[in-house]
Amino acid sequence: MMNVLFMLLYFIIIVLVIEISVTLMKLTGLKSTVARFQVISMLTGTGFTTDESKSIIDHPVRRKISMFLILFGAFSLAVIISSISTLLTDDLRLMELSIIIGILLVLTFLVKVPFLNNRFDEK
Repeated sequence: MMNVLFMLLYFIIIVLVIEISVTLMKLTGLKSTVARFQVISMLTGTGFTTDESKSIIDHPVRRKISMFLILFGAFSLAVIISSISTLLTDDLRLMELSIIIGILLVLTFLVKVPFLNNRFDEK
């Protein structure tokens, strides 16, 4: 049961990272649909189209976001595989995951606040 809860909490973290990244990509000027597709592509390591990849690689902020997503995706795959292999372990660090989710929820809220979006957009 604890392992299922751990996996659920970790998937919540992944969804929050996707939402934060999509918002940040939109702030750099990408359309919402393109941003979401690119973020999920980078996170899952499935690749993305050459026309759209050029718009990400040529932009310094988008490139940094994409590097984070590629690394986070690889790390997430390792975490998910190791958590599946430790079905019998009780030490799943649920408190730490809950704190991370709380921090990511605050970040998700902050990147979606219109006032902050306008400030980032100006820069």
